[in-house]
Amino acid sequence: MPDISAIFVRKQVEAADALPDKVALYASVGLTEETARDPGAKISSADYFSLLETIAKSEWPDLRFHMRVCAGMRCEEFGAVGLAIKSAPTLRHGFARMHRYARLYNTSSAFAVEDKGTVYCWTHRRPLPDRLGNHLSNEAALATFLTLCREASRPDLAPVRLQFAHRRGGDTSALAEHFGIEPVFGADIDGMQFAVEDVDRPSPIGDLAIWKFFSDHLESTLPPMETEADRLAAQVIEEVAALLSGGVPQLAEVAARLGLGTRTLQRRLSDGGKSYQELVAEARRRLARKLLRQSDYSLAEIAFLTGFSEQSAFTRAFKRREGMTPGAFRQSILSPAHAG
Repeated sequence: MPDISAIFVRKQVEAADALPDKVALYASVGLTEETARDPGAKISSADYFSLLETIAKSEWPDLRFHMRVCAGMRCEEFGAVGLAIKSAPTLRHGFARMHRYARLYNTSSAFAVEDKGTVYCWTHRRPLPDRLGNHLSNEAALATFLTLCREASRPDLAPVRLQFAHRRGGDTSALAEHFGIEPVFGADIDGMQFAVEDVDRPSPIGDLAIWKFFSDHLESTLPPMETEADRLAAQVIEEVAALLSGGVPQLAEVAARLGLGTRTLQRRLSDGGKSYQELVAEARRRLARKLLRQSDYSLAEIAFLTGFSEQSAFTRAFKRREGMTPGAFRQSILSPAHAG
């Protein structure tokens, strides 16, 4: 399921100063500059990670593009979510529900808040894989939220602690410059800690009535909360899709990429009412639809890329799930009625 808002894609592409071919960057994630401006457009986290890695390669080792993006974010760009932050009477009010609202823009991560008495913690969890794109995305998630909090409170707001679960190569000085504090890597969870007095300081632009209005509006429009089992299944589908060109991956290979043991992954899928075979089939279906829509690959090539050894087997499997052959599906995409 697509889970990263295209707003982040557009911002990252615009910040890729060393890569002038923006059309190619958008195309790499199946978007155009126009479609990336659709408020409802989203891409998979795997595609987003690949985009970040492409841009990072052009800047390595001094990675700054994702912090430039985060520093330029504004509350109004996030619609009612951003206005709920901006109008919060205090940051505590803003934090109170943001862990729920964030999933309107990022459904692959889980955010949480915890008041520890002397410090107020904002934490972030995203399942592995352990890859640079995921690390940069995690850094940007916290950096963006800090920027929005600064707009709602004061521009020099800084956490008293900043930590990330990953370890990263390259220069990380851009992080210290943006957050106002040196980051700690290799922690047990991503997170920021704020002084309680900063969290409870009245906002100069806050308005309780407006904050409550936007908060109530968001509560009424939020989709059902995604379960841990749903998130794990989505991660498995994503990892399988990334490996299909080499054939259907073994469960053990996917488990390793997720940082889990084979039996643990199998048990957790079973507890969530899923089987690995079902998720492989779903990964094949989604990847096939994407390639038929967004590429010029032949049907034989798409069969190979989705893990089939023969085009005929691919055609049978696709027709069984979609009710039409791959060729008919592609033709329906190209038809004048569909274009209209």
